[in-house]
Order: sequence, then C-alpha cells, then structure tokens
Amino acid sequence: MDYVDRIERARFLGREFLVWLWHESEAKEGVLTLSNGEACEVWLEAQLTLVGAEDEKSESKLKSAMPSASPEAKEALRQGKLPIKAKLRIARGTQTWGFLLNADTLSIASVQIPALLKEENDEKFYERMELVETLETILDDLLGQFIQLRTSETWDGQVMPQLRDWVRAA
Repeated sequence: MDYVDRIERARFLGREFLVWLWHESEAKEGVLTLSNGEACEVWLEAQLTLVGAEDEKSESKLKSAMPSASPEAKEALRQGKLPIKAKLRIARGTQTWGFLLNADTLSIASVQIPALLKEENDEKFYERMELVETLETILDDLLGQFIQLRTSETWDGQVMPQLRDWVRAA
C-alpha cells in the first residue's frame, strides 16, 4: 500500500474527529480538558458542511450563528452524513481563535488569532506565529485525545453508543 492509499483509507478519521468534537462540545457545555489539565472552550459556529458517507454529492451546507444546534444538522447526522468542514472557535483563558477545519486534510484556514499586544512589526510577527503555534498545539492535543480514544476498546464499548444516542435524541 502506498502513501496515498494510506491517506485515503484514514480520511474518515478527520470526519469522526469533528463529530467527536461536536459531541464533546455539546455534552460538556463547550469546556474540554487538554492533556495538561488546562481547560479550553470549543464550539462549532457559523459554518458546517456535512456529506454522505457513501454519496459525497449528498451535501448539507449550513450557515447560521450555531449551525451545529440546528435541526438540519442533527437530521444530516441521522442520515449518515459526516462533517467535512466546520468553523470552530477555541478559547483558552482570555485568548480566542476562530478557524475553518477541513476534516479530510485536517488543515486549518481563515484563522483568526487573538488580538496582538506587541507594538513593533517584528514583535507582532513573532507574536502572530506564537499564537498560530498555540492553536496548532491545542488542536494536536485534542486530536491526540481523539486518536487515543478511537483506538481504544472504550470507543466501541462506550463512545459509539453515546454518539448513537446523541444523534438519535437530537
């Protein structure tokens, strides 16, 4: 199996990661715990795109203040659609980031960083890079937690039943 085949075979993980984040955000009222014990707030906002697992042409694009809370979003999940793109907001302490996450590539775009504090151009550049790096560190931590859970026995025994109940109840 070549590298491209491996990527294609694992593409579903990004979509499942977004479903897990969505569920965790709702179940824990937006407050997730990072591996270092620090809390952060995570929520989906403004934009959510879901596609059918078998038929990617069956797409639901939702735009509203909280599209993940809409009946259309939950109905799309019940129909077996999974999120491929979502606008997320993460807050840690007084800092808040907004960005668009592409589930298939796990890439981020349209990143909004917290307000810059530095005055000088060079310092602003380094502060901006630090803030983007901090966002990547938070996302890597959450993805690592998901992968650890996804590859454990807990996934099939506890998490999947919770996710199914959450989708049915919505």
